[in-house]
Amino acid sequence: METKRLTRSSKNKVIAGVCGGIGEYLGIDPGWVRLLFVLIALGKGFGIGLYVILWVLLPREDMQTAAATEATIRAGADEIADSARNAGTEIRNVVQRDPQRVSLAVGGALIILGGLALLEAVHIPWLWWLNWNTIWPVLLIAAGLLLIFRRVKGA
Repeated sequence: METKRLTRSSKNKVIAGVCGGIGEYLGIDPGWVRLLFVLIALGKGFGIGLYVILWVLLPREDMQTAAATEATIRAGADEIADSARNAGTEIRNVVQRDPQRVSLAVGGALIILGGLALLEAVHIPWLWWLNWNTIWPVLLIAAGLLLIFRRVKGA
């Protein structure tokens, strides 16, 4: 009987295949693992760091043999560097294509976040409920609804 190895998935990946690999290893839907990573990232903040560490340490599933730890770490670090360069290129292309829209979106987001932080800091009695523990979930829900409505409207 072949032993199951924890690897990064090459078939079921969004960023690096970490969540897909964990889901395949545990026999659960990788979407649940992704949701868990997002919740950990938003809740305690270490989900992103944990993901990056697993990205570096876990070998890709398409590697034929168990590679040496150093080679696995080097390959993971190189892949992260390549992904960062690709993301930078994509962001630069988006900004160059429509800089006014990007400026408007980033400026609007900064104004909203700054306004919410200011409202929280001035301690207005009837805004007792306004704190970062309620702001982030509301912003995530609003962003999700916006994406869904834009998708439905465009479909």
